[in-house]
Amino acid sequence: MLQDQERWNQLQEAWARYKEAVGAGGNPQALYQEMVWPHLLELWRHAPPVSPERMVFRASLHTLGTSPEATALAILGTGAQEVYVLHTEESRRFLERLRQDTGVMIYPIEIGKSDVTAIYREVRKLLERYPEEPVALDVTSGTKAMSAGLAAAGFFFRRFFPKVKVVYVDNEDYDVALRRPRAGSEKLIVLPDPHEVGGEVDWLFASELYGKEDFAGAASYFNRLVGATGNQAYTLYQNLAEMYRAWRALDFKEAARKAESLLEALRKNVWLQHPLNRHFQRLEGQASLLKGARDLLTTGDLGNRRGVLGVAATLLHQSGRLADRDQTTLAALYAYRALELLLQERLRRYGRLAEAPELSPEEREALQGELGRILPGEEVPRVREKLGLLEVLAFLRVLGDPLLASWNVRDLQGLAGVLKARNQALLVHGLQVPSARQVEQVAGLARKLLQDLQREVGLQPDLEAIPLPR
Repeated sequence: MLQDQERWNQLQEAWARYKEAVGAGGNPQALYQEMVWPHLLELWRHAPPVSPERMVFRASLHTLGTSPEATALAILGTGAQEVYVLHTEESRRFLERLRQDTGVMIYPIEIGKSDVTAIYREVRKLLERYPEEPVALDVTSGTKAMSAGLAAAGFFFRRFFPKVKVVYVDNEDYDVALRRPRAGSEKLIVLPDPHEVGGEVDWLFASELYGKEDFAGAASYFNRLVGATGNQAYTLYQNLAEMYRAWRALDFKEAARKAESLLEALRKNVWLQHPLNRHFQRLEGQASLLKGARDLLTTGDLGNRRGVLGVAATLLHQSGRLADRDQTTLAALYAYRALELLLQERLRRYGRLAEAPELSPEEREALQGELGRILPGEEVPRVREKLGLLEVLAFLRVLGDPLLASWNVRDLQGLAGVLKARNQALLVHGLQVPSARQVEQVAGLARKLLQDLQREVGLQPDLEAIPLPR
């Protein structure tokens, strides 16, 4: 520390002599290089001033313009093991001086003075070389395009390489008469990451992921916001995202728990003005739907029509999303299960269960005949003790179900072919991938049953995510 103070004192004395010499008519640039610069370099080699604190960097990348002094200080301030310098054809001549001033090995990279694309490419290469180690990007010198491009790259790639830092050399005292910073007032600034300042950037990332229905990713960012800002209001957004994550994963028990927890929080005085309270009624409706679905899965009671509605609507919703992404195999499974569940619920209205239908001889014969109409030209399968989907559908027609009885037999014949293809699907028993048309045939019939159940229950299920405030 004593030696550092001595170096500081020597620098201030040199600066005072320099001002006198310039005042006496000497050449400012030549005198600075002779009288001040060696002392400033000596100070920065041993104790570079860094704000908020000095860091250890594995590598640093600098932009070099036609005034290399600031770049030299930045190289000494970062103290990286490997130093890369972006330069133009014009600033190439200063590379050797940089090596002499800093005493370090420099790896030069020549780019066009406005070639921002090249900067992005070089930053990515460097960060991929050291993905888990601190890397400094110095934007002090170079053209405006170089500095802006390097800063933009640094803050963008920070999302994927969290240890990258953007730095620059600043000064606290500028001598207007000499048109340069007072020697010793310079320091290296390590810029705070946008994620660390108020949480605005994390909120944008969370909102982006939430809008894409990556609810797990959004919840993670909301959790970070709580830690970064101390604002507990973000916990409610985290809870909301976790509710939808569980819901989309068909974890109705967890989704219902999150929904009830969120509603309980929003009822408290401290959160009455929370933006999510604008959607309290919608959240209540979704919580009720989730509770019904949870109870259905817990009890297996098909008489829980609200629960059947919630589960079937969710399955069809997810089937549609999967179909939109051309994931037809998964979409078919969701649609098939929705159709099966809705048919089982209708059979329950007649006091029958698919796994134990208790058919009378007359009913068995009538069911056999109905299956023959749906499967013309084929050997009619023997009616089993447990009814499959097609058998449930046919039996409901036998029982006089008004909706099923109104369906055209030709449509049901097409459905029979689709169901046969379903059993041969890759994720069931075979090696086939269902077509988008086959998925829509199953989903279309399921939607008709769902709409009828909605009328019966008097409920329009709301499955869309609550919008976040802008």
